[in-house]
Amino acid sequence: MIGNYLALGVYLLVLTILTFIASKNESKTDFLVASRNVGWKSLAISIFASIISSYNIVVGLSFSYFFGPWVVLVYTGALMGFVVIYHLVKNDDTAKLINGHFSSIVDFLIDKFGRINASVFNLSFILVLFIFISIQFFVNTTIFSAIMGWDKYTSTLAVGIIVFLYIVKGGLKVEILTDVFQGLLMLLFIGLLFFIDTSKLTSETVIPLLEDKTLMISALCLGISQFLTLLVQPDMWQRIYASKSNVDLKKSIILSTVLVFVFVIPIIIIGLSVRAGGGVENPDTLFYDILKNSAPDWFLPFISVALFAAFMSSLDSALFALGTQIGKYGIWIKKNTILKIEGEEQTVKNIKISLLFITISTLTASLFFSDFLSHVLQLISLLTVNAVVVLLGILLKLSNREVLISLLVGMILFFFAMFENIISDQPYTVLYPGMAVTLYVFIQRFVIYVIKKLK
Repeated sequence: MIGNYLALGVYLLVLTILTFIASKNESKTDFLVASRNVGWKSLAISIFASIISSYNIVVGLSFSYFFGPWVVLVYTGALMGFVVIYHLVKNDDTAKLINGHFSSIVDFLIDKFGRINASVFNLSFILVLFIFISIQFFVNTTIFSAIMGWDKYTSTLAVGIIVFLYIVKGGLKVEILTDVFQGLLMLLFIGLLFFIDTSKLTSETVIPLLEDKTLMISALCLGISQFLTLLVQPDMWQRIYASKSNVDLKKSIILSTVLVFVFVIPIIIIGLSVRAGGGVENPDTLFYDILKNSAPDWFLPFISVALFAAFMSSLDSALFALGTQIGKYGIWIKKNTILKIEGEEQTVKNIKISLLFITISTLTASLFFSDFLSHVLQLISLLTVNAVVVLLGILLKLSNREVLISLLVGMILFFFAMFENIISDQPYTVLYPGMAVTLYVFIQRFVIYVIKKLK
């Protein structure tokens, strides 16, 4: 236990130093978009760190156990998301995107689909980010209660105060700096591979999994949902607009993709090895079982601080993304706010006030969660609806009115599926609302085409 506290103390000390460095010459541009001067190496590690969270690690091991080698499809979805985001930005006016007033995906959506549509998207993202942040607090309360011996109130409050203080002090600039540090720490998880018995992982145990079409379809559905959710992930877009140039953006996406796969391949091997060895009663608690039964005591402090880094890197990203959206545009985007310059002092003040409110409210909400998997699947489903409408709107060149109707139809279908328990723990069910709105859009286009022909 003393080792855990020492490791955590060193981590917090480095975090404090980075926050001081980031805020020493703070400007409003630094706070919002890190002066749009982030190089490709830092940006790549930051993207990697913001995507791989502690709950992703916990769930990733369970997914590897459930789906076997087919879990690669899940992470391939992330790769495709990187590629599409890059081309969306590349195909737009670079001066407008990189050097203009854009700082979030909401700005991109205003430009593409107008203020009304962007407002609806914004409301959806606010809901998703609020629940996601609450889930992050809940999951990590459970983790640190087990590893650090903290009760849930102490751990939740301590983490909430820490992340709020360094974000409100340094903004996106400190996020990028701490992401680099946290991303490197998260690579410590690869060390778990050396403590797992991989001797039973042979072709006889792997081939039957590869021949299982049910596993393949489930993993493919998760891969598609991973692609769609990454496509509209607000904190991802914030980092894109902090990029120094499109060249740096392209390099960072390539490197972050490599880092994701370097990280997840050992996770996959661990999950497969445990499955091949048998004796697992509950795959949902696979991560805790590995720590308890396989990892030596001397390695636990490293895992503890790596977990803390994974948690903070995704939590601060989501928290700042939500604070920026509410602080800059509020709940509903008004006409006179679109022309505001992002560096205005009042906007930054609004963001900081929003961060305080969000931190307190999500901390409170996290105490009422009893599980997180069902909520995660629901969030994924809602984000897939948003992503499908964005993609169809761009590819089919839908009018703003068509986009609005499609988006409202998709959200209605999502809430219906959620309240009727149509979205279950089966991976393919999260795609139902997105599939339904896709069908609606094509029917809508067909009807419009027929009407025009008849006229």
